[in-house]
Amino acid sequence: MFKQMMQPYQRTDFQLIGEFLYVERCTGTVLIQTDRGEYRLKQGAQVIDPKLAGRLTVENLGGAGEIELISGYGRYVPPTDGQQVSVEKMPALEMAAGQSMNVAVTEQPAMQLAPNQAVNIEAMPPTVLAENQNVAVSALPKVQLATGQVVRVTATTPLLTKPTGGSELTATQLTVTANAASLAANTRRCHAVIKAKATNVAEVVLAGGFSLAAGEKQKIEATCELTFSGTDGDIIEIYEVVR
Repeated sequence: MFKQMMQPYQRTDFQLIGEFLYVERCTGTVLIQTDRGEYRLKQGAQVIDPKLAGRLTVENLGGAGEIELISGYGRYVPPTDGQQVSVEKMPALEMAAGQSMNVAVTEQPAMQLAPNQAVNIEAMPPTVLAENQNVAVSALPKVQLATGQVVRVTATTPLLTKPTGGSELTATQLTVTANAASLAANTRRCHAVIKAKATNVAEVVLAGGFSLAAGEKQKIEATCELTFSGTDGDIIEIYEVVR
């Protein structure tokens, strides 16, 4: 390719490789001199000669400006500004195993899927919904959260959860000694029903602040150790529901 700013009647040499010479740009007429003769060409003109290769002299016969020449083999077909290609129909394309195709789609018409057809989307850019828009999701694949990730769930109606039940019932009776008693922690515990025996002479205090009068009972949902204080000899009856 030859591309140079040239003054009127300026001459320069050019080593051409190929069999055609096309004048891409000039200000008027370009004189091309070869061992086989000379050509006076205007913009858009083309010379095709199998023996054109070699040293050429380029002379600008027009005004000052840029001279651009294109050379090569075969025949040069310049692009036409504003040309468009409209593809209305194509045969089915089948890709071999392991082949891939990058397709950049900037705009496409509305698409409608036939019954039982599906589209798998592996990746898409971030999507922002306009005001009052919503998306209904009927099914999702399994989602695994990374460490530290959280999902916030909001609902306009109460969320109902299934009660957690146990598979075993354990009865324990504690006697207050040295004004204290305790039930060990149990990670399998769903809940415990605590009752101060009806024959107790004083209140039993749970965790230093919750009092149970004689005969009173309370359900506690906790797996930690339960501590009691009271009068020596008083009895605490406990039923544990465990998993």
